[in-house]
Amino acid sequence: LEKELSPLVQRQLELLSEKGASSWLTSLPLKEYGFLLNKQEFQDAISLRYNLTLSSLNRPKLCVCGAPSTINHCLTCKLGGYISLRHDSLKCTIAKLIEQVCKDTVLEPSLIPVTTEQLQRGTDVSDGARLDVSTRGFWTPLDRA
Repeated sequence: LEKELSPLVQRQLELLSEKGASSWLTSLPLKEYGFLLNKQEFQDAISLRYNLTLSSLNRPKLCVCGAPSTINHCLTCKLGGYISLRHDSLKCTIAKLIEQVCKDTVLEPSLIPVTTEQLQRGTDVSDGARLDVSTRGFWTPLDRA
């Protein structure tokens, strides 16, 4: 029966069958840990899980980049999608954890301008370059990491 399904549905079944894939459905709704979904978030999560169409209520038809606002596009667009939201959420979580053991933790501090240093290819050397998280005492006392 499985071989008669499309590759997309086969992949979806594979992902739904992975260990822990349904754990969010049985977790306690604890707001303190971010486990509380409102009605819209729950409906969106179910739609994403079962590859259903998301309701268009309160949703833009186009992404800020001009492409149609599909689920796949929203999850992969670097301009208007959820990549930056996921990145910022992880950055803030890491910063909160680091603050518990280190001093002077700062989110997105500006970097010192690059003058003659030779850095790896792909390094952002523009004047507006920023670090995600910076702290003192991570590796050695008083040193900034």
